[in-house]
Amino acid sequence: MRPMFGIVVLSLCLAPSAAAQTISVNPQNRTIEVVATQKVQVEPDIADVTLGCVAYGQTHDEAYQANLAIADKVTKELLSAGVPKTQIESSSIELTEVDPSDMTLEPPAVRKARQFKAHQSWIVRVKASEAQQIIDHAVQAGANGIEDVTWDVADANALEAKARAAAMEKARTTATEIANSAGGKLGQLLYASNTVNGIMGLFADRTVTVSETAAGGGRGRLATLMFSLHLFPQKVEKEATIRAIFALD
Repeated sequence: MRPMFGIVVLSLCLAPSAAAQTISVNPQNRTIEVVATQKVQVEPDIADVTLGCVAYGQTHDEAYQANLAIADKVTKELLSAGVPKTQIESSSIELTEVDPSDMTLEPPAVRKARQFKAHQSWIVRVKASEAQQIIDHAVQAGANGIEDVTWDVADANALEAKARAAAMEKARTTATEIANSAGGKLGQLLYASNTVNGIMGLFADRTVTVSETAAGGGRGRLATLMFSLHLFPQKVEKEATIRAIFALD
């Protein structure tokens, strides 16, 4: 009688439904089971850019109005640069009193002018190829914070399918090698399950320096913005894990 084969190749994780399927292993139903994980990477075609602006004032109203003026210029600049209004989303808005301990190294005039701080930010979704240009426009209009850039793909389903196909191909190749080494032949696929994990490309490199001084009326104003930002889009990665059970002929 030829021996039974029940072979398992371990990987980092199993699909949640893996335990739900039981394949009988006996002389009449010999199987090979493998778990294969594969990653795929593609160039991003979408960028989510988080822009921000911070303004100070001696009163909460001064800080709010100063921030509002910057925000208005930034928004108009983005629209004139061709960014659809639907692609600009408010991320956060804050109006707070400045902690005096944060200003201990500043001269008295600056501390007086910066008693309140207003901050708001937006997430702007643009084509990856346009991200650098959009950031430049926003900075020129007065944005003094580039808070985050993440990279994505427009068709996430297609990327997931590509990852699953790669994992299945790896599972089949591994199972074939096992069958051959056991002196048998790989048969039909009896069962398969999968999980997909995504790893988005993140902001790659930035250097932003902002210098502010107190100006007329005691209001903190943006005096100088030395800006050096170079975007290096990272590839978008998806990982799929396939658990597959094949018949052994």
